[in-house]
Amino acid sequence: MALSLSAGTSDLRSMVSHWLKLAIGCVFPIAIWSAPEIPALAAYDRTTDIHGFTVYLENGGWCWYQDPRAIVSDNNLFIGGVEGNGRGSVVVGIHDLANNVPRGRVVLREDFGRDDHNTAAFFRRSDGRVIAVYARHGDDFLHRFRMSDAGDPLTWSPEEVFVHDYDNAGRITYVNLWGEQSSGLLYNFHRGIAYNPSFIVSADEGLTWKRPTHFIQSELSGRHRPYPRYVLRDSDSLHVSFTDAHPRRFGNSIYHAVYRDGRFWRADGTLIKSLAEAGPLRPSEADLVFEGSGETGRGKELSAPGAAWTTDIAMDADGAPHIAYTYYVSNHDNRFRLAQWNGTTWIDREIAHAGRCLYDREASYTGLLALDPLDPREVFISTDVDPSTGEFRGGYHEIYRARIETTDTIESIVWHPVTQDSSVRNIRPLILRWGDSRVILWNRGDFVTYTDYDLDTVGIIEEVRHVNLP
Repeated sequence: MALSLSAGTSDLRSMVSHWLKLAIGCVFPIAIWSAPEIPALAAYDRTTDIHGFTVYLENGGWCWYQDPRAIVSDNNLFIGGVEGNGRGSVVVGIHDLANNVPRGRVVLREDFGRDDHNTAAFFRRSDGRVIAVYARHGDDFLHRFRMSDAGDPLTWSPEEVFVHDYDNAGRITYVNLWGEQSSGLLYNFHRGIAYNPSFIVSADEGLTWKRPTHFIQSELSGRHRPYPRYVLRDSDSLHVSFTDAHPRRFGNSIYHAVYRDGRFWRADGTLIKSLAEAGPLRPSEADLVFEGSGETGRGKELSAPGAAWTTDIAMDADGAPHIAYTYYVSNHDNRFRLAQWNGTTWIDREIAHAGRCLYDREASYTGLLALDPLDPREVFISTDVDPSTGEFRGGYHEIYRARIETTDTIESIVWHPVTQDSSVRNIRPLILRWGDSRVILWNRGDFVTYTDYDLDTVGIIEEVRHVNLP
């Protein structure tokens, strides 16, 4: 069901809560409520940060559990983000890649909440229009969407809303869009039913939505949320890597499965079960890629010991999945790991030091890593330490790259800097392909928390066949 609605309810609730706190604080300033010390707000002085990268989107950051956060359609690069200051608007930057000129910036939704989890995901329809779908961070039961004009990417249709009003519906977070060629269905994977990965589908490429389905089901006691990352093997096979829960609450393992023809499969082609007949996938039914500690959380500012967290997944030329993830040692020591299927088993190893967490409240938040979607041997990471040794040199998060073969380990991998001596953070890289070119994007600026940041999306474009690392 799709309805055109206003999303003001949650905004009103937040406002009432805010003024209630202020009122209580005035009457009972000590006994009931005392204002916390206000931390410094994120601020990026772009005038002093002189760099040679192209700015594709100013003032817009992203989380990494929505995809595609950026796509290329008719030589136009669409990049989504949410303002980390100001009004917290959902925005999209559009850049003409063929002529290397910016087309403009569009505000899809104003006052949506300063939260990078609210970023839009995109899908190119068969009529040339691009649909953007976005949702708040667990704040309501709505998916919102708009479509660009086929002839003008700066013109978008009015916002429409899908209401999750069915039994056991959960508050919605994230968007991941996948078009299935054989059925013509467009899937919207998100966190929904029972706080778990779920999906809705559209038979008309996003005009209307229906059929909510529970996709992955947590097996842990209590309310836990598996974290999935998705990638297409082809237009009818979806690979997914996922965790048991949030690393702050559980020492996660990493799992993998393939979803095709309404069924779940292992990497070796073994059938697991039918979704319609046997229900959502449970972690114990999938391939175990990495076994975490299984220990419980230790509070608000520490991850569980030995917790892993999904980061990226890509397919190589032979159709084998490569899964990138982070591993938590301490708040000042996270690691990057890479697992790949060799046709018989999973080859899993540590590839780099990820350094310090971005802030203690999210101890497993790293600068992240990204895999080239067509050649996952090309790996880009963000870290504030020496990738090979873990030595902290007193600087900010920088972007590095390496080509990693099956036999490589952290001892043999040579990391090459993409950014150097930065005065701000470079985090959350994302890689796209555009013809024979690789589009390398990342967030650059100031990041305090996921609701307090001032970031631009910057990047470079390189011809793949002409890349020669020193």
